[in-house]
Amino acid sequence: MGRPLPVEYLLVDVPASTPLVPLYTFLERKDAKQYFPVENRLIDGHIQDFSALADYLAKSRSLPFLDAVSDFHLLFYLYRMEDMLPMKSQLGPLLEAVRTKDKAKANEWKSREVWKTLEELIEASSNHDDSSMSNDVEFVPSGDAEQNWICTFCTFINSRELPACEICNLPR
Repeated sequence: MGRPLPVEYLLVDVPASTPLVPLYTFLERKDAKQYFPVENRLIDGHIQDFSALADYLAKSRSLPFLDAVSDFHLLFYLYRMEDMLPMKSQLGPLLEAVRTKDKAKANEWKSREVWKTLEELIEASSNHDDSSMSNDVEFVPSGDAEQNWICTFCTFINSRELPACEICNLPR
């Protein structure tokens, strides 16, 4: 017949009418703190970054893997991680497992190298955060630590006088 749909089209079904019995693709959670941040909204304290991913996964350890990854915003963040880890090309089977609520397929995907690499990166970053170096330490390649500061969100090196990042406009 036709060709298979690209990965981007496997995740969300949009019905043409209201079903008699709604079938939700994503896990419904009672507490808003259980969700992965919706988007980068600094004013609400919602930042989608690697530490938010690590925090979300740490909070979700008590959940079955399928339930933990059945968060639309988490999946979208993983999809966009292409510059750090090639997740986009690997997500098809996980998205199908979420769509069909197949725990076995989700757990099978969890054993893939890409997820293991992500877990190792999270573990390494948490070990780094626990060390004597803090994320708030100003690092300046020029050697003059009092002249500049690094934005913790976009990593741009800003002038000491600026109260907000010159690139992303987020506060120091």
